[in-house]
Amino acid sequence: MINVGKETRLTDELERQLMMQAIEDQFRFKPLVSLKKLAARLFAGQAGSKTPVQGTVESAS
Repeated sequence: MINVGKETRLTDELERQLMMQAIEDQFRFKPLVSLKKLAARLFAGQAGSKTPVQGTVESAS
């Protein structure tokens, strides 16, 4: 990260370039981040589905 002092001023062109780059980065596909989120959801789902069963329910018929 670049640290900028309070008296530092950006030119209009530099500011436009930085904004365009930030917008492009926002919509760029990041496969590793997506896979990490998918794996976290899968493991969270498996952990929630392994609830211990204390007894069985018998039908009343």
